[in-house]
Amino acid sequence: MDRQFNTSIQDNYGDQLILDNHSNPTKIAIMSDGKLVEFLSLLPPNIPQIGSVHIARIQQVFKQHRLANALLEDGTHISVRMSDEKLQTGSLALVTITAEPWDTKPARAVLGAELAGRYVIVLPGKPEIRRVSKNSGLNKDSTSQQVDLTAAGLPDEFGIILRRQAADAQASSILNEIKNLITSWQDGADLSFKLDHISTPKKIYSGPTLLHSAGIIAPLANSKICIDDSEWQEIYDELDNAAKPRFITDQDVAIWFQPTKGLTAIDIDSAGSRLSLPQLMPHIGQTVLKQIRLRQISGAIFVDMPRLSKSDRIKFNQLCINYALADIRHPDIYGYGPAGLLEMTVRHRHMMLENRMKLLSSKA
Repeated sequence: MDRQFNTSIQDNYGDQLILDNHSNPTKIAIMSDGKLVEFLSLLPPNIPQIGSVHIARIQQVFKQHRLANALLEDGTHISVRMSDEKLQTGSLALVTITAEPWDTKPARAVLGAELAGRYVIVLPGKPEIRRVSKNSGLNKDSTSQQVDLTAAGLPDEFGIILRRQAADAQASSILNEIKNLITSWQDGADLSFKLDHISTPKKIYSGPTLLHSAGIIAPLANSKICIDDSEWQEIYDELDNAAKPRFITDQDVAIWFQPTKGLTAIDIDSAGSRLSLPQLMPHIGQTVLKQIRLRQISGAIFVDMPRLSKSDRIKFNQLCINYALADIRHPDIYGYGPAGLLEMTVRHRHMMLENRMKLLSSKA
């Protein structure tokens, strides 16, 4: 059931982080208005951490797909996304891990060092880049003002890309995130490396800590320490529910999640609910986007929302766009396709929650 946690876990509304350790947590539950919306945890060392920076050995280049296979310092295979770079088999390249492995696919990386936050991507060693993301939604005037403002807070050796959520963010929040990203890089990275002088793969930066990652996702959240497993039981129950294909909301709407290798189909059955259609649309839109976030569903997603008129489809589409802003992965919602389904895509980042829970169970 999509319920609110009792006061033993959630004392007040707003964002809150539930930690198992104050200084170096191994798991963090992110709450919003009393409900679980995201779960982070440390993974086995053989899974590259998102945000870590490595010098990797290029093994094979697929120019037509703009991808390359590479090897990390511990022998882990990764996939590297390229644009117009010219890489040769056997060469070394600086890469940043952007996505955990999923299904049979390895972890994915991009070339260069990237420090990704909610509002910005900071680029060490690329001061010539000062721009906004193509999907930022900023107009030309806003773009110029925002770039000038954020660049003023950058050291000379860093570049920056403004992300979509910077459009509505306060300047102080953006500048604070930039400061935290750069501080973490300067404190934790091996800044003495020179690619020309290195002959074997090497890790340059371990990436943000779990607590830092949670702070990027929920920058205004308060934190609470829950050490005993009994204090986590409600969260474990919610995670178990989110790993099941059938989810029942607190308004008796049944939502089916059916993932395949290529896409995820989401079917809405509202027959058991007593809500009117104007009430159902925001309830279902918010619940679906929260479950996509919690379950870490990615790739192509199709939502079958029954009995909506053309005008209601437009309203429901806009509601989903608004609710999607809470997800740091920036879901792209395209509207209704020819089959009458709401279509969206979500960039892969973390592995699906079900797979994460299986890994944690095997470690225990």
